[in-house]
Amino acid sequence: MVFEKKQTVDIGALSNELIRRINDNTRRIRILEQRMDSLESRIGTLEETVIEKIEELKVGFDKISHGLEEISKRLVKMEGEVLKVNKELAKTAKKSEVSRLESLIEIYNPVKTTFVTKDELKRILKKSGVKL
Repeated sequence: MVFEKKQTVDIGALSNELIRRINDNTRRIRILEQRMDSLESRIGTLEETVIEKIEELKVGFDKISHGLEEISKRLVKMEGEVLKVNKELAKTAKKSEVSRLESLIEIYNPVKTTFVTKDELKRILKKSGVKL
């Protein structure tokens, strides 16, 4: 320790360096704070937008749900009507039955069929020689 050389410290230079570093760090902190403020503002705007969109979606989903309920009710009514129509159709005549009835009506139709009166029948029978 006897031979040690004492370092001379320049207090002015040291204090200038400390002040420069403090100012630099302060500047960096301000920049970071500004960035954080900007990010917080953006996040707040995004949150508001997301909340608005969620509300719009809820309204849309409610409308769709209501529409589906209406469609379901209509389908139930239509099914009931179809069942009624099927019951009524079961009561009606089939095509083959109608054609059979048509043929019977044609057979018994007095306009198209010629009938013999009693007097004509007696004359025809006398002519053919049949005794009554």
